[in-house]
Amino acid sequence: MRMNGKLANTFVRILLIALVVSAIMIAAWAQATPNFSGLWKQDNDRCQPKRGGDVTLRIEQEGPNLTVESSISHGSNSRHAVQKYTTDGEVSVSTGADGDEFHTSIVWDGQNLVFSIEEHEEGRILRSTETWSLIENGATLQRIREPIDGEKQTLFYRHEPAVLK
Repeated sequence: MRMNGKLANTFVRILLIALVVSAIMIAAWAQATPNFSGLWKQDNDRCQPKRGGDVTLRIEQEGPNLTVESSISHGSNSRHAVQKYTTDGEVSVSTGADGDEFHTSIVWDGQNLVFSIEEHEEGRILRSTETWSLIENGATLQRIREPIDGEKQTLFYRHEPAVLK
């Protein structure tokens, strides 16, 4: 059975459209947002400027909901905070491990989470942005802090194996 020219052209067009749609869907799937969930330990030697103390983050990410549990210890002094955010740009208000109030909005920028932060500290408002990225095949969380009036900081956290409770 032979196709006439018009029918063959229609068939080829439908096939090309299906291929283009498939390619777009594969590209969109490949660019899905990363999941930051897990236990992360700060790598003090890699941080710029270098850091001291023991800092861990326990992150839970489900859809737009992001919960960050911070534990910080420096000698006999330790602090703890749980902050809940959404990644839809809505402002979340929380209390940090240092007791300051934070007003934070988070949005996705490609594969990165971008935080816009207002820290309310002793009557002052300190503004900064922070960008989170997973690097080294997801083994490292990189946080780049850029205060409006301050020194840029790059913090690195190693992914730790899950600990059974």
